[in-house]
Amino acid sequence: MPPSRMQPSRAELARTLVSSTTLATVVAGDLPAVTGVRHGADDDGRVLLICHRGDPLTTGVRDVFVEIADEPPLPFSPGWGRVRIGGRATPLSGTAARAAADVVATTLPDPDLLDIGHGTVIVEVAPSRVTFLPRRSEPREPVAPSEGPADDRPSIGREDELVIDLADYRDAVPDPVAPMERPLLVDLVDHHGPQLYPFLRRQLVASGIDLPADCLPCLLRLDRYGMLVSVPDGDGTACYRLCFTPPLEGQQDLLDRLHPVLFHDRCDHT
Repeated sequence: MPPSRMQPSRAELARTLVSSTTLATVVAGDLPAVTGVRHGADDDGRVLLICHRGDPLTTGVRDVFVEIADEPPLPFSPGWGRVRIGGRATPLSGTAARAAADVVATTLPDPDLLDIGHGTVIVEVAPSRVTFLPRRSEPREPVAPSEGPADDRPSIGREDELVIDLADYRDAVPDPVAPMERPLLVDLVDHHGPQLYPFLRRQLVASGIDLPADCLPCLLRLDRYGMLVSVPDGDGTACYRLCFTPPLEGQQDLLDRLHPVLFHDRCDHT
């Protein structure tokens, strides 16, 4: 499990965020920004917004921006940033609306989806432009120092938004580990620290990272490509990525690989 260049691409991060249950902000022309919008996404990355009948977004076809920010799983975890989807928003009806509701329900089984065609309207946003605003704490290299706290300033209109190729966005697959990242991290930290932290330390030392004898890494984030950990570095901290080879296929794959580490002393094979 050495440090590696394997990490989520920005297209993958974008697809993971639009497929998450994190609430979105929607901006449409001169209308006030709407916050706390529930959503899902289809296999092509079209954003499916859950709206109430009578909301401005449900009254016709219009151009919108949908913005979704990454929510760090733990208080001390870095955030990856925000995705911004620009495109044409179209209220769906009939069979298309019911099919879209079924898609949303796979990740967000919201009771309002049972009211499609009556009080609830699915608004489909077909992406024409996708940008990503990385947080300053996003590691630029797989073994890289942290650059400090996340930047929480508004992302709309920022010059450092990075354009994501639409083909790359459509082809990317949401991270299968993302929906369970927080409970998995909490379980590892709360119940398996005595086995996990020495294992992470051994992996870093074996990769040439010079650590004091009493220094144990702190687990920050988890995705299909690996674990992000931090260690003290002078007056601050340094972040390192330890990879899974090959990348994880899902939660069960993670549990299978970590089982020897957590339940068999000094077994370092993942």
